[in-house]
Amino acid sequence: MLFLDIPKDIDIKIGKIWIKIIGPLGFITKKKSKNIKIYFCKKQLKLYLLNDSKKNHFYLLIINKLVWGLYKGYTVKLQIIGVGYKASISEDKLLMRLGFSHDVIYKIPKNVKITISQQKILTLNIFGINYQQIRQIASEIRFLKLPEPYKGKGIRFFGEKIKFKEGKKN
Repeated sequence: MLFLDIPKDIDIKIGKIWIKIIGPLGFITKKKSKNIKIYFCKKQLKLYLLNDSKKNHFYLLIINKLVWGLYKGYTVKLQIIGVGYKASISEDKLLMRLGFSHDVIYKIPKNVKITISQQKILTLNIFGINYQQIRQIASEIRFLKLPEPYKGKGIRFFGEKIKFKEGKKN
């Protein structure tokens, strides 16, 4: 039997084909697998999986990510590096100047918040409750201008190491 500790602010409701997880940041509904038997004990704040297999371990990890997303949320940071590269937010759109002849526009989903901080390096902070969705959005934004291997200009994840190539020799 596998179990998962649940924070006090989280409530879980289990139906026949779905699981609804309610937390301080919102709620998520997840479809329940057919061969998984789940039991939630409110007194102990534990979610139990009654049958043990690798598939169930993976399912428990997904539920854990959803619970912690609703409890604290997830943040992914992207750095925009390059001379003249700029970013701004207007309404529900992220406007970026990335060295192209036109501005790049990215539509921000409703349940995601993006903030811009300018210290030494322009940084995008992407915040939301669904880890998979946040990483997907960060990957889509990064794909708009991948970091190039000679000077490192482009959009990269915070702390990402770029393997630089050697330039031309005379």
